Amino acid sequence: MDSIIRYISILELIPIGRKNAVSTTAIHGALVKKGFSISSRNLQRDLTNLSVYYPIECNDKSRPYLWSFVSDYKGSFAAMDPATAVNAILAHEYLAGVVPAPLLSQLTPQLNRARDFIQSHSDGVYLNWLDKVAVVPEGKVLRPAAIDPDFWKSVCEAIMSNKALDVVYESHSKDKSQEFVLHPYGVMVRKSATYILGSYNNYDDVRQFALHRFTSLKISSESFRPRSEFTIQKYIDAGEPGVKYSDEPIQLEALISKDLAKRLSETKLSDSQIILETDDEKWRLLRAVIPDDRDTRSWLLSRGAELIVREPISLKSSLLEEVASIKELSDSLGGLKAKME
Repeated sequence: MDSIIRYISILELIPIGRKNAVSTTAIHGALVKKGFSISSRNLQRDLTNLSVYYPIECNDKSRPYLWSFVSDYKGSFAAMDPATAVNAILAHEYLAGVVPAPLLSQLTPQLNRARDFIQSHSDGVYLNWLDKVAVVPEGKVLRPAAIDPDFWKSVCEAIMSNKALDVVYESHSKDKSQEFVLHPYGVMVRKSATYILGSYNNYDDVRQFALHRFTSLKISSESFRPRSEFTIQKYIDAGEPGVKYSDEPIQLEALISKDLAKRLSETKLSDSQIILETDDEKWRLLRAVIPDDRDTRSWLLSRGAELIVREPISLKSSLLEEVASIKELSDSLGGLKAKME
C-alpha cells in the first residue's frame, strides 16, 4: 500500500511538457517533505517503472535527469505549473460572476489544486500570488440566479442520455405555473442565468427555459423527442439568445469619443470596424457592420455621451426615443413612493 501511495505522489509531481520538466532531485526533495523515506536510487527506479505504464519522458542528457509527461497527456495525474494554476484561478474568478454556485462547486477540486500549488512554494516565488490576480467584468454584472443542485444533475442526465423531463415552470410571461414535459437539447449560460434549450409537450419550436424558474423537475417516463438538426451554435447564429430584431446587419456610423476609440481599437466591436479621425480632435468616426439585436442596442445605449449614432437614421431615432422615454418616465414618476408594510 505504501508503494502505491508513493507512486501516486510521484506522478502528481511530474509536470506536462518538456519545458516544465522537473529534476529527479526536485522530486526527491518534494517526497521527503511529504514524509516519504526513499533513496535517490530507488526513486530513479520508481520513475523508470512508471514510465513503462504512463507517457513519461526522461531527458537523460541532463544531470540530474529531467522528467515530464508528454505534452498531450490528458490523464488526471501530473503536477500543475504556474501558468495552469493562474489560469484555473482566473477561470474560477470569471465563472463565479456568471455560473450558479452548484455548477461552480463541481470545479472546486481543480481550484483547490491550483491554490495548493501557489501556496505550497516556500521559496517565496509565488508569495501572495492569489492577491495579485482578479477578473473585473466591464459593466454591472448581476449575481447568478440560484438553482437547485438536484435539478442541475437531472438536467445533465437528461441531455447526455436523451431523456425527457417532467417539470413545473414559473412562467414570467404568463405569470403562472405550468406543468409540462420538456425535451431538452442543450444548456446555455447567458449573463447571470442558466437556460435549458428545448421544446415542450407536442410543440416543435425550441425555446429558452430559465433553470432557476423550475419548481419541480425530474426524469420523465415519456419518450424523448430528438431534433437531429439542432445544435447550440446554429441556435446562437440564428440570433435567438440576443433577441434578433432583423436578419439584416446594421451598417453603423457613429461619432465616438477619443477614449472610446482607444478602447475599441484594442477590443473591436466587429471585424469590419473602421475608426477615422475627424475635424475635432475629441471625436472619431466609427464605421462597423454589427448584428441588429437587443445586445447591440443595449451596448450602444450604455455608452451614453461617448457615442452618437448617425446612421442608420432608423436606429438613431429608436435610441433617441428610448432616451426620451426614460426622461419622461423619470419626470412623471418622480414622486412615486414605496408601499409601507
